[in-house]
Amino acid sequence: MPALRLAGSFASSLASIVAACALLAGPARADTLTLHNGDRLTGRVLHMSPSTVTFETTWAGELRIPRYEVRAIETDKPVGVLRERSNRTETMTIRPAAPGQVTLSPESAERDPAPPPDSAPPGVPVPTAAPQPVETLPLARVRYINPKPEESGEGVSYEGRLTLSGAFVRGNSNGDRAYVEGDLDARALDWRYALNAKLRHERTDQATSASNWLVGGNFDRFLNDRRFAYLRGSLERDRFRDIASRAAVGAGVGLQVVQTGRAKLSVRGGLDAIDVRRIAGADESWPALGWGANVGYRLDTWSAELFHDQQGFLNLDDLSQVTLRSRSGLRLPFASGLTASLQLNLDWDSQPAPGRRGTDATWLVGLGYAW
Repeated sequence: MPALRLAGSFASSLASIVAACALLAGPARADTLTLHNGDRLTGRVLHMSPSTVTFETTWAGELRIPRYEVRAIETDKPVGVLRERSNRTETMTIRPAAPGQVTLSPESAERDPAPPPDSAPPGVPVPTAAPQPVETLPLARVRYINPKPEESGEGVSYEGRLTLSGAFVRGNSNGDRAYVEGDLDARALDWRYALNAKLRHERTDQATSASNWLVGGNFDRFLNDRRFAYLRGSLERDRFRDIASRAAVGAGVGLQVVQTGRAKLSVRGGLDAIDVRRIAGADESWPALGWGANVGYRLDTWSAELFHDQQGFLNLDDLSQVTLRSRSGLRLPFASGLTASLQLNLDWDSQPAPGRRGTDATWLVGLGYAW
């Protein structure tokens, strides 16, 4: 019996401790989205643009919700807010107000509330609390929540990617294969640049079967939200295509057709100067009409991304000569920035060097890291 009474006392004490911890912790707080159909979602507002709200939940991960479906937003802590016709991001807490409106409270008002009157010592005058510097305005005037640097004009955002593919074979046959590809993109409000490089080397039974590399980049200056002027250049070497070096430098104009959290599409066109130095054949130089296209689309399934990047050159001295290089494929993120990729690299020349084929196609399965 004493043992039973002791166990009951212990259980009662444990229940009291658990209840007290629950009261001290209070209810879990989260941001809330209210949709026009009446649904309420709880989670975290990661980003809002004029077209899309990116919302993170514990039960479905990241959701991309069209902004026109959102009726009200409430955040449980300050977020970055960029209003219409403003060039400065403010740290505010968002509360719902009348239909179609929100109340913005500055971070200072949330962090330093006025002390209650009964907290002052006797005989000491209590300072009068100033009216809370809050503002109510239409939700439509909140252009961005947690804007990116290229959206706010404050700073520069960077993205990079490194992809590796290789093989090491020893036994009845010997062989080595290595492919390395890297990209670095920077974006500000009025400009962006992209740098890329790739290296491929293959060797079988003491004989090299593939050896090439390429470095390139472009700088884009935006003239408005969609149009831009650009400069670009590239340098490559491909021993088995009889290219000691091929340099291309050009300029032109482009159009950012689509740029959303899910899809992107840009096209460009202009004039380029091409200079080719051959290992065995005759050197050549010519003016070219150059073009480019960059496409990306993020799939809901596993957050995979389809991509296609293409550059082309049409010889203005000989319209039958066209040079094209592209890379297309699928990237699949799986853990902490790591990605698996399936990629097709295609190089095509309508007038290859004598004894060479015009098309080089390479399928690659690789492992990458993105930041």
